[in-house]
Amino acid sequence: MCNDILKLLKIKDENIQVLKVEEDVEVRGQLSTVVYGTLSYTPKACMKCGCVNDGQIHKHGKRVSRLTLLKSQESNVYLNLAKERFKCLHCLKTFTAQTNIVDSNCFITNLVKLAIQDKLTRVQSEIDIANDCSVSPSTVKRCIHHISQSLIVKPSSGLPKHLSIDEFKSVKNVTTAMSFLFINNETNQIIDILEDRRIHKLKEYFYRFDRRERLAVKTVTADMYEPYINFIHEVFPNAILIFDRFHIVQHLNRELNKQRISIMNTCRYKSSTDYTKMKKHWKLFLSDRQDINSYEYFWSKSFKTYTTSRDILEYLLNLDQQLYDTYMLVHHLREALKQCDWLRFKETLMSVEKKHVSRGVWRVIRFYKKYEYILYSTIKHPKLNNGAIEGINNKIKLIKRVSYGYRNFNNFKARILIIFKLYQRRKKDSLLINNAA
Repeated sequence: MCNDILKLLKIKDENIQVLKVEEDVEVRGQLSTVVYGTLSYTPKACMKCGCVNDGQIHKHGKRVSRLTLLKSQESNVYLNLAKERFKCLHCLKTFTAQTNIVDSNCFITNLVKLAIQDKLTRVQSEIDIANDCSVSPSTVKRCIHHISQSLIVKPSSGLPKHLSIDEFKSVKNVTTAMSFLFINNETNQIIDILEDRRIHKLKEYFYRFDRRERLAVKTVTADMYEPYINFIHEVFPNAILIFDRFHIVQHLNRELNKQRISIMNTCRYKSSTDYTKMKKHWKLFLSDRQDINSYEYFWSKSFKTYTTSRDILEYLLNLDQQLYDTYMLVHHLREALKQCDWLRFKETLMSVEKKHVSRGVWRVIRFYKKYEYILYSTIKHPKLNNGAIEGINNKIKLIKRVSYGYRNFNNFKARILIIFKLYQRRKKDSLLINNAA
């Protein structure tokens, strides 16, 4: 039979000869394509004793192995390979012919393993990968653990100069339900994932690294989780702590929205029309002031007239003076942060009076005043943020959802590392971070 079939099956071993091909053969309860072939050659030496073949190695029957190949035309394909057996008259031991398409004592070809490895880097459930490659889920799990061993970080590998840290919702058997993640803030590549985010566990992990490595860390970007602040100063003495800008704006917006809801509820029984207007146009309170339209008129059902977005906002703000003051304060801080204007940000922060803003906003302002030096570093380093790590967290949620959840943290961690670290993209342009030292 023409051995061009070997090319279609991507088998490059010249010692394999195809005998026949049978279709619609039932294998493991499924109709499959079975290729029958032989593997035979003249060995140069005995695989047991190492003696050179001087005519004392004879053929000694055949052993048939059913090897799993890649699917073809959505049909499972197997190779029934009759391997030649040899007997060495020097040591009186037998051995089987070897081929490069499959490892010794294995029945899954190397191409199938490579396909499994490639599919593991995509957001796809392990059962789907097993079905696509004609293997069992246990085989996929073994591949995951085998690959992930090479991705585990060792203390000798060191730490990058710019770190970004965050936590994410982990599996149920984790003590605090949250796990810790940190990445290289220059290359956006995951460094490692820790099961527990508690401070004593983090210290135990990072103290494994040499002190010189920890002193070389220049910046650490984190959210505004207060226990991280003292931890970072202790573990990385020379590092500049930077708050993520998104969380700064998020805290301000959350408290402004709470104040709007409070005023809206007070209008519920006094003036139902104002209640409806404030509920319907809530987005105007959180939109940037320069994005609010002041010249395009449209018909408003709640106002029953033609009006603009800016007119609606001014009307709603005039319903309560404290709401107006809170709105102006939040947007002044947001604009100063966006423009990286530290003097304006500080002046606005120091000019706030407790009686003029809501209780929630005042609590945020006190927090900002307490950690004023961190906010200064945040504004002076606008290129450093947690945008990349937040995107990673979003993909981690997708991995968990597609896989219908994980029960074991080690399995979950191994899959995350494979997806994000196995095929690391080369960095095209180096990220220039000015004044990060």
